[in-house]
Amino acid sequence: MLKTYYIVTLGLARITPSAMLVKARNMVTKLTGNLAYATPSPALADVTAACDALESAINAQQLNPGPGELIDRELAFGKLKSLLIDLGGYVQSASKGDLELIKSAGCVVRKPSVPVGQLAQPRDLVAETSPYRGRIEVRWRGVRGRSMYELESCIGDPNVDANWKLLGLTSKNRYVANGLQSDSVYYFRVKALGAAGAGPLSDSAHAKAA
Repeated sequence: MLKTYYIVTLGLARITPSAMLVKARNMVTKLTGNLAYATPSPALADVTAACDALESAINAQQLNPGPGELIDRELAFGKLKSLLIDLGGYVQSASKGDLELIKSAGCVVRKPSVPVGQLAQPRDLVAETSPYRGRIEVRWRGVRGRSMYELESCIGDPNVDANWKLLGLTSKNRYVANGLQSDSVYYFRVKALGAAGAGPLSDSAHAKAA
């Protein structure tokens, strides 16, 4: 019998700043000291600092609802949202789709679809240098039955497993990697995630960040 692979959902699409603040602080509490998540990425201290900044911005905007305070709140909101998306990707990868481990991190899951069997390997992975500094655009052929894709990157020798790091999760068969070191070569690989589990990794592709 195939084991169901669960997908983390953060529910950030229409979330308010105050609700996201509660969600983020809950995840930090649940992940602190959780042996299943030994090396959270981003660091929990960074998420807490972003929570504190958003809380201060919310309070300032409530006391003086001017345009400057609103901009400050939205900037703090965006920063924390970005960190939470990365943290959700870390939980997905570290939990390997296990429902109880995902719940132990303070996350909920998307309703699983019916397993379609072993997922195929993503094909035709391409990495292209972007004209924008520190950016590489990656795309690949879609995989039938997938819920998400898990993308990894490597700077250094791609034959050393320890060099590969989780880059992000996406439901699309493309990804824009930002914040990369200029003039550095990055390798990428991707696998599909679905109700039946994770499929095999794609072949790698590489490009140099502008």
